[in-house]
Amino acid sequence: MNLPPIEPIKPLKEAPVVGSVDFAIERLAQWDEQSGAVSEASDQTDAFIREQGVVVALVEGGVVVETFRQTGCQSCASRGGCGINLMQKALNRKQHQVRVSTQLPLRVGERVQLVLPASALVQASLLMYVLPLLGLMLGALAGQMLFATNSASILGGALGFFAALLGLSRRQKGLFANGRYAPRVELANS
Repeated sequence: MNLPPIEPIKPLKEAPVVGSVDFAIERLAQWDEQSGAVSEASDQTDAFIREQGVVVALVEGGVVVETFRQTGCQSCASRGGCGINLMQKALNRKQHQVRVSTQLPLRVGERVQLVLPASALVQASLLMYVLPLLGLMLGALAGQMLFATNSASILGGALGFFAALLGLSRRQKGLFANGRYAPRVELANS
């Protein structure tokens, strides 16, 4: 019995899965296009997140920039479950101050733009969400394997979670010092 050869199945062209890195990059690029904030080099594939701010202080090696909460949260489809929107509502913060290293000759009161590659935001988000979750799971597993009780598992999970948060907070300066996750300052287009 001769069977015809099996042809390989062609992959479907689908939109990126909601919540995936590809989806986040695509959405950020769409938002940049809608807001008119397009990256300087059109041949670059990395999307940028841009935020307007005002220089409020000059510090050694940089400036302190104050940014204001955008109204974009109100039109975003994820506003009900978004951590940023919930935190801002809970803290009732309309403005943020960010210390940024720069060599630009800026003055207090000058309008600037903070620029961060979208990929850096996605990577930093993964660090901030995945590592504590991993610490929680490993701690719970260790507690369960060592003592074989639910209370040990819960305590181990809590210890693993807080150990991961402590490790991240101690490494935070090193992560931002290399400039990979830190925004850069540009003069605002008036």
